Amino acid sequence: MEKLVSVIILNYNNYRLTIDCLKSLTKQNYSNFEIILVDNGSKNTNYLELKKNLLQFENSLNIRFIRNKRNLYFGGGSNKAIKVAKGDYICLLNNDTIVMPDFIEKMVDFLEKNPDAGMITPKIKFYKDENYIWNAGASINFRKTIVVINRGYMEYDSLNERYNDIETIGFAPGTALFIKKSVIDEIGLMDEIFLMYHEDPDWNIRAQKSGYKSYYVPTTIVYHNVPLVTEESRVLFNFYFFKRNSNILAWEYAGLNDLIYFIIISFISILYEIVMHIINRKIWFLFFPLYALYRGLIIGVKRRTNRSCRKNLIKDYHIVRRLQKF
Repeated sequence: MEKLVSVIILNYNNYRLTIDCLKSLTKQNYSNFEIILVDNGSKNTNYLELKKNLLQFENSLNIRFIRNKRNLYFGGGSNKAIKVAKGDYICLLNNDTIVMPDFIEKMVDFLEKNPDAGMITPKIKFYKDENYIWNAGASINFRKTIVVINRGYMEYDSLNERYNDIETIGFAPGTALFIKKSVIDEIGLMDEIFLMYHEDPDWNIRAQKSGYKSYYVPTTIVYHNVPLVTEESRVLFNFYFFKRNSNILAWEYAGLNDLIYFIIISFISILYEIVMHIINRKIWFLFFPLYALYRGLIIGVKRRTNRSCRKNLIKDYHIVRRLQKF
């Protein structure tokens, strides 16, 4: 008998992408799965459109719908769904993805045959140009200012000939991630301090410290509907999180030598950014890297010394809400 899979999808002000993702899930070969759909504080108009469009799936998908009054971001929104999930396996799936009919089947098959697997991910390609890879397994390098690296990003792969071997990786990205519920019971939920980005490498590291492995399983493909070029305001917002959260990860998990190296290159990077922003007359842009570095340092040191970050989470939540207005 097929084990139950709980597929968790977050919607935030983009019901059209969510509906397209759900349509791809109606074509799954695997039948025993539920979908926990979380509207993560969308505007009322988007929420109502989402609810209306869900009617078309009444006879084809088992959907449980949760609405958060405010945006809990990726970690908080996903954790809320995980707490009510009934599945033996949990799948985190971005709402801007399209999955192949064998997606759930192939992922479950691998988990069934590999008891050492903690978290796994498939090959992920760009939806808007299927010739290019978005992610072929991710890694962590504490000797970079941005410590997470998407392998294969923007590499040409029109015939699906690249990165086709199953292998262990640094971490499985939350874009399309499968994990056993028993592993979550052992290592806990995602750390919500990250708000956006890097919750997934942190989660993977914790699973690995408990003896599990992260795997890249390219037996199926997921298509990620993201732009190849991002607008400047969004780049700044994303950059803030990558900088902040890279610091948190490095301070919490890096060995002493790697941490010293990370601090040195971060300092050099900041000096370079100061010079470049002055040259380009974008002085106010300095706010993002400097403040990200400061917040990441404060939280990272607390994590490394096992102190509570609850007050920091509340403070940073309100900071991020203001940053979204830039």
